[in-house]
Amino acid sequence: MCLDATPAPPYSQIGKTPLGEIDPYILWGAHIEGETIYDQPFLEALRRERPRVIAIGSGLKYGSLHPLSLACEREADGKKYSTWIEADDIVKVAARFDAKVRGDALIWNDWLPHWINELAKRRRKNWRDLLQEAFERHFADIFAHFAALDREKGDQVMPWCGLVNEPLEPWSLSKGGDPWRNGAWLAAFEARPDGAPGYIHKAFEFGEKYGGSTRTDFYLNEANCENDRFGRAMRPALLKLVESLMRAGRKIDAVGLEAHLMPQWMDDPRKPDWKPFKTFLDDIGALGLKVYITELDVNDCMIEDMAERDKLVADYTYGFVSTALSSNAVSMITNWDFSDNHSWYRGDGSPEATFRTLGRWANCGSRWACPRPTIYDQNLLPKASRDALARAFARSR
Repeated sequence: MCLDATPAPPYSQIGKTPLGEIDPYILWGAHIEGETIYDQPFLEALRRERPRVIAIGSGLKYGSLHPLSLACEREADGKKYSTWIEADDIVKVAARFDAKVRGDALIWNDWLPHWINELAKRRRKNWRDLLQEAFERHFADIFAHFAALDREKGDQVMPWCGLVNEPLEPWSLSKGGDPWRNGAWLAAFEARPDGAPGYIHKAFEFGEKYGGSTRTDFYLNEANCENDRFGRAMRPALLKLVESLMRAGRKIDAVGLEAHLMPQWMDDPRKPDWKPFKTFLDDIGALGLKVYITELDVNDCMIEDMAERDKLVADYTYGFVSTALSSNAVSMITNWDFSDNHSWYRGDGSPEATFRTLGRWANCGSRWACPRPTIYDQNLLPKASRDALARAFARSR
């Protein structure tokens, strides 16, 4: 994990109202996973901001719950362990914060375990039946588990759940190619007559079948709808998919938009135009759906100077969030991540890790500094972007 090469610039917080209490009509929170679940200084800094939503980062992904088979267990040192531990520990953290959890990425064509990918690759007898059984079992397991937690706690634990993550393939779509992200689930189900992938419809069908009684709001999550590089193609494609689900009578309550903001993917990185994105938000709202901003951060890799980078992240945070909240459709803002030291952009544990590959896929150039994309720094001190977010919330009231 990379670290800032120099100390952070001086900073003075403008207000004392916690982010989660500024606007009662906006649900604010952050995602946690892995080591952040047990990092007490991190959790205390997050708790002080009074989050109302804690997103389960990876704990409900297929590869997390079913790494070896349909059983919800993994092996280590010759012993078997429940794979519910991470999600359950996040539920406990949320309870301490008086917050609710948001389920995320139940179905994604990435992050699949080896045994699922092998079924799709080898295509032995009844391979589609086996994949479809594994697909449905995932929904049955998750919603049964959370129904038991609801009974135990006498309250709803997970009011929101993302059933499908990133179904579109932006690089191909923007060049006029196949719009769908490839993977085992895409292969397992026949496409609908309107061209929509069958697995997406099945996800919402099974969400209602197994989770309908829980009053959970179901959403479809997608990335790259806000930037100029991919957004012009992604926005109409996503609307078309949403309309396909609605025509079929699926229970879809919201659309999740990730918002990993990429200045280098805007036509004018210094003066981004968010108006097309605002129109898109209003189009979703006109369908009677809510919008959740699910994974907010800012990629600052195009600048080396730390003070300039912090200003860029703050400016993008304020401009984007202010625009988003000017649409009545937006009801939730979730940061991904809360502090720089845990940001996914800093991952460098392998040659293909995010930080090491920024120059290739994120157009960061030949040199880039350790990312500072979040609202708190690596020492868990608030940054200018934290106040930018607070000002955007205050403006929306």
